[in-house]
Amino acid sequence: EQLYGSAKQATRRWWVRPVLRKRETDGAFSKLVQDLEKEDPQWYFEYLRMTPTKFKELLAVVKSKIEKKHTNWRRPISAATRLALTIRHLATVESKRSLSYQYLIGRSKVTLIVAETTEAILTSMKSQCLKPPTQSTFQTIADKFLRRWNFPNCIGAIDGKYIRLRCPENSGSTYFCHKRFFSVVLMAVVDADYKFQFVDVGAEGSAGDSSIFARSSFGCAILNGTIETPEPKPIPNGTILPHVFVADEAFPLKMNIMRPFPGGLSVTDRQKRVYNYRLSRARLVVENTFGILTAHWRIFNSPINCKLETVDSIVKACCCLHNFVMSENSQYCPINFVDAQSGNGEIIPGAWRTMVSDNWLQRQQRQGANNFAVTPMTIRTKFLEYSNSGQGALPSQEEYLFG
Repeated sequence: EQLYGSAKQATRRWWVRPVLRKRETDGAFSKLVQDLEKEDPQWYFEYLRMTPTKFKELLAVVKSKIEKKHTNWRRPISAATRLALTIRHLATVESKRSLSYQYLIGRSKVTLIVAETTEAILTSMKSQCLKPPTQSTFQTIADKFLRRWNFPNCIGAIDGKYIRLRCPENSGSTYFCHKRFFSVVLMAVVDADYKFQFVDVGAEGSAGDSSIFARSSFGCAILNGTIETPEPKPIPNGTILPHVFVADEAFPLKMNIMRPFPGGLSVTDRQKRVYNYRLSRARLVVENTFGILTAHWRIFNSPINCKLETVDSIVKACCCLHNFVMSENSQYCPINFVDAQSGNGEIIPGAWRTMVSDNWLQRQQRQGANNFAVTPMTIRTKFLEYSNSGQGALPSQEEYLFG
């Protein structure tokens, strides 16, 4: 009892741990980050995933939301330190305990800073970095998909992924998906430049696969036809077709969503195999976008351990940061970083594939049923005919598929 009393009295020996008072002189931001900015731009980029110029640009946007007032009792942690710590947390698999030691900030404070700063990044940057496309923007996207991937009237590629979580508090099996881990779903549409156009996060991992896409904000808009897409226009062979999103077999075939023909095609189904090949080439954009994202923002490489509302902010903030850096910096996505195509049609894997585990994000299962409406099937047939026509066929596709 006497020993217990002594221990209890000794639990708090100081108001602020003495070493933390050295933050402004010895913390990682004051020493390491400043030295890297002056002496080693390459390591600075590897440390914060952006150049000093982009970091300062980002800081200027979020500063008012994360800066704290001075008090008579203590100096606040600077906005720049808060931002650098948060970005470093998103960019690595370092624990908050490790960051606490590096930045000389209490562990509980690190958790609070990450939550506040990711929310600030999202609220400050989403109007700039996740701005819904206009009809004009969609047309530009379609032009790029045709030029780069030879798929006409394509205005985006859709995919959904399960993001691993530590078991959320008091959630039971709500977030436990069929793949036997806790998760939420990231649903996204990307453009031909490997940038996110629409992002939705938060559907429970246990939710029925057929409802996840329909429940997402943009999924609902796509299925209901309320997204303002360009009017149908002629593809290169003269056939007038609507603008469509491309997706894999996990998504339903709709007027504005093209998916592959079901698997198990025979050798005689040459035209369907060509169409599937052409669709898969266009879909590589979304697979590569997720790959670039997770190669740089490595928080996705292990189960995220925080409150669910913070998970939403973290994922969307990472998508904002991806678009923010992707738009101007060739270091973020060098030419060989993404998949490319050889002269004979073979896909050359991008460098990101060597940096990312195959199971960093798990793909969704199939959504919906095979009972396709006639009109979407007719539209898909028109894209099939184009892919096999004199105007639309690629010189390499026959050799690649059939030798």
